[in-house]
Amino acid sequence: MIDPMHHLKHFCHMAAACLALSFAGTATAQAPAYPSKPIKFIVPFGPGGGNDLLARITAQKLAESMGQPVVVENRVGASGVVGNQFLIRSAPDGYTIIIGGTPLTVNQTLQRDMPYDALKDFSPISLLVLQPNVLIINPKVPANSLQELIALAKAQPGRLNYGVGSEGSAPHLASELLKVMAGIDAVHVPYSGNAPMLNAVMSGEVTFGFDQPATALGFIQAGRVRALGVTSTTRSQVLPNIPTMSEAGLPGYEINSWFGILGPPNLPKPIAERLSAEFAKALANPEVRERLIQQGFTVVGSTPDQFAAHLKADVANWKRIIESSKMKIK
Repeated sequence: MIDPMHHLKHFCHMAAACLALSFAGTATAQAPAYPSKPIKFIVPFGPGGGNDLLARITAQKLAESMGQPVVVENRVGASGVVGNQFLIRSAPDGYTIIIGGTPLTVNQTLQRDMPYDALKDFSPISLLVLQPNVLIINPKVPANSLQELIALAKAQPGRLNYGVGSEGSAPHLASELLKVMAGIDAVHVPYSGNAPMLNAVMSGEVTFGFDQPATALGFIQAGRVRALGVTSTTRSQVLPNIPTMSEAGLPGYEINSWFGILGPPNLPKPIAERLSAEFAKALANPEVRERLIQQGFTVVGSTPDQFAAHLKADVANWKRIIESSKMKIK
């Protein structure tokens, strides 16, 4: 004999299962594809710098490619800490990203009590570019090469000085590495920015300093400063006649600034990979590449995993330089 209650229970179970599948299908169908709203692109420094320029150039191409506005927002303060903290507190949904740079990995060792960890509290997306610095001296200094500058410094220990536009910056570290590798003693003179440092070299207030190739180019061509070497392993495309520091007499010398894209902690891998691919597409654009090369950048582009490996190596490299030079913030 067939139990009618059994049939009723079976029908109810089947109805419930179908209803659940229906809701699941509806939810899946209604889930918006990424991105479905504007992306906030944080620059942790003020307008006009290299990171701001990079953000604005790539943001335009990203918006065109992804079909959503990419809004550049400068959140300035405490050598990038304000912007970085804003990112870390943001939802890991791909709608807030930041352009990071060398200070992030330098400060991991140089600054005590940092409110975040460069390797644990960010999601790497893409390493965009590298940028060397160039060693410049006042043209009245009796040195026409790096070796002659080193000889001059050794003949007058403690009498030569060098300008630093930003404490803990790549140009600052470049000067410290020069002192360590060349075995010279020179006096550190801090300035409140790159422009005052450059003016100090031109006026003879300091003997030497390191600057970005694109910034220094006009002054080098005008004879207001003399360039002795670039800090990358290959020559700068905007200063092709200037030797690398290795070629000029310090084998193994290398310091490059970097700029890259980071997300909040725990950013889902598919979103990180999507953003990485979009930035790679932007960097491959001929107009974008040419603009960046003219600014002295070496265009890279990377996967999230490649960028993570770069960050780990960069933290270790700066730690070695900072500890060997006994460098401290003044």
